[in-house]
Amino acid sequence: MVGAILMLQTILLSMLATEVIFYIWLGNFLNARGVSGAGIAAILLLIALLWRLSHALGSFVVTSVMRRRDGRALPWGNSMAALANEFAARAICFNWSQAFPQIAVGHDPCGNTTGMPILLVHGYLCNSGLWMAFRQRLLVAGLGPIYTVTLTPLFGGIDTLVSKLDARIEAICVATGAEKLMIVAHSMGGLVVRAYLAQVRAPASASRVAKLVTLGSPHHGTRLAKRGLGVNARQMRFHGEWLKRLADKESAAAERRDPPATLSIYTLNDDIVYPPESSVLQWAENVPVSAVGHMGLVFSAAVAARVIRFLR
Repeated sequence: MVGAILMLQTILLSMLATEVIFYIWLGNFLNARGVSGAGIAAILLLIALLWRLSHALGSFVVTSVMRRRDGRALPWGNSMAALANEFAARAICFNWSQAFPQIAVGHDPCGNTTGMPILLVHGYLCNSGLWMAFRQRLLVAGLGPIYTVTLTPLFGGIDTLVSKLDARIEAICVATGAEKLMIVAHSMGGLVVRAYLAQVRAPASASRVAKLVTLGSPHHGTRLAKRGLGVNARQMRFHGEWLKRLADKESAAAERRDPPATLSIYTLNDDIVYPPESSVLQWAENVPVSAVGHMGLVFSAAVAARVIRFLR
């Protein structure tokens, strides 16, 4: 498990270390020019905040332009609430929980040892640290045992990630003695699970999933995928060829088995999956929310409460 999270974790730790080195250099530079300690601290803090704001502001601006172009602009207050929510979520994820997942999330499993296992599946450019707050809410609700997975390679094709998911599911079932489990998947993770369920070769394996929750998953793709890196980003392009093939595989699989009970929660303010209705699945219960960002979905208490009701 530790080896699996190394790639993204190494990138994030390297970025944080580079940032610290830059702050030390800049602090010494300003000090040599007579800037006060308080002034140096204020400048460094401002740079740190602006850098982290840029993580959320770039995609927010792009999707805001798209919404205005499409005549779908959202109310200003609603948009600002979503931006603030997303800023906090990404600041936590990319500066703490995904950089230090062993500390922020801890080891698997946690929670009730006698219930149906729950597997949390992250999305694009993420690892198991994404689930820090969400896993804690499931734990407090008395659900579990709760497991996570980190899918690698970071920019690999979704079909490649399916084998990693398959192995993790089988390992959980062996460890717990359970025949089925429930899955909560964020963003691209929902596509990985759907590809797993659509495997023609393994109807028995696909029946392992009793319930599925997807949070902000681009089931029909996203217009922002063309700006992403890697094979998996290309596969998530809006109405792309890979998604069409996945739908064909699901149609073939549906002749042999029904899909698991599925809940798709998505946010109308999503600045990664656009248009947000891309998260709608024909066979799922589809629940839109608002004033929440894409990564903010996994930090929202209201979203977690809705998921908990469904998993019970």
